[in-house]
Amino acid sequence: MYDINTKNVTKGNNFFLIFLVAGIISLIIILGILISSYINLKSLDSTTTATRVIVNSQLDDEGTRMYSPTYYYMVNGEEYSCSSSTSSSIKPGKDKKTVYYDSKNPTKCMTEYSKTNNIFILFFLIIPILFITIAVVNIRSINKRLKVVNQLNQKGKLIKNLPYHLENTGITVNNVQIQRPVVEYTLPSGSTITLYGDPRYDKKEEDTDGMVDIVIDENNPSNYYIDYEINRLSGNLPSDYYNEIPNNEVQSNDMNYQINNQNQNITNNNMNSNIVPENNTNIQQNPTITQQEQSQNQIVQNNNEQFNINSNNNSQNNMF
Repeated sequence: MYDINTKNVTKGNNFFLIFLVAGIISLIIILGILISSYINLKSLDSTTTATRVIVNSQLDDEGTRMYSPTYYYMVNGEEYSCSSSTSSSIKPGKDKKTVYYDSKNPTKCMTEYSKTNNIFILFFLIIPILFITIAVVNIRSINKRLKVVNQLNQKGKLIKNLPYHLENTGITVNNVQIQRPVVEYTLPSGSTITLYGDPRYDKKEEDTDGMVDIVIDENNPSNYYIDYEINRLSGNLPSDYYNEIPNNEVQSNDMNYQINNQNQNITNNNMNSNIVPENNTNIQQNPTITQQEQSQNQIVQNNNEQFNINSNNNSQNNMF
């Protein structure tokens, strides 16, 4: 079991919940305008041509000029006026404009300009629908992600202190680019795969050690989780840490071990050959033993020279 913090993923869920709420509110407002306009238009049973049109205009907050015309029309010899209920950046014409009105109450009306704008509003439905779709898809994806993390907590393998780099996700929150960690990980089979972490909605870029930790199901490498700090609840093991030792350094260490072992054996042999029994003082030293000692000493000297060369090579490799 591991101490896996999913607050960053949950924060992403909250971000898309805001998207969802904004989309639903916008959809309700636009649908309300369209339904109200449709009901109003259906209640108007008569039409006539405007006798004159006065175009009103004003600048909006972005400096765009918006138009909202007023139509004047005659019913039973009496003049009425009908102002557009909507405004747009499209400049209205003044000739032969239609007015829709209620024959029983001519003051109840709608301009041709308002009717046309209501048709354009239909296209704006795409925006809230898009917001809602993006939010729902991402919320479902995040919930699936949380389930994967729970599964990894049971059977995943912990690897600590892996090098990584950050890349942009294309998501911007409060004018800040959201990034995610990317790790190149080598599987036990020897193949290297690229692991993409979750977007860092907490805007965190690194931990104190400058590395990342992962929990991965190596039988299904598509299931993994990357964070800046993941630990075992029972305490981390030395085998949890990711260490890559170059092959030449491993071979050099093995050779040094063999040389040291061989030197130790020769030294032991020399010590044994120099032992003289206490009760045999008249026995002369065998000349062949002396030659054997010289040969073994030469081997020790050669091994020591090779050991020094390997040590120097290791030092140069560590410097680079």
